[in-house]
Amino acid sequence: MDGICSAVLKNMCSEPQNISRWMILDGPIDTLWIESMNSVLDDNKLLTLNNGDRIALTPNVRLLFEV
Repeated sequence: MDGICSAVLKNMCSEPQNISRWMILDGPIDTLWIESMNSVLDDNKLLTLNNGDRIALTPNVRLLFEV
């Protein structure tokens, strides 16, 4: 079962790529969580989830962390 962020991100990446999509995460972010996020998001913009699913971030998708 997907979490909220991964479900929204999958939806964003599957939509047409002619519109920019932003996921803004605002609020306190646990340093261990952000470090693990850094380790599963590689240079090819491929996000690997704990369950082994992989989400390829399309060029129109951006993640913004506001702490």
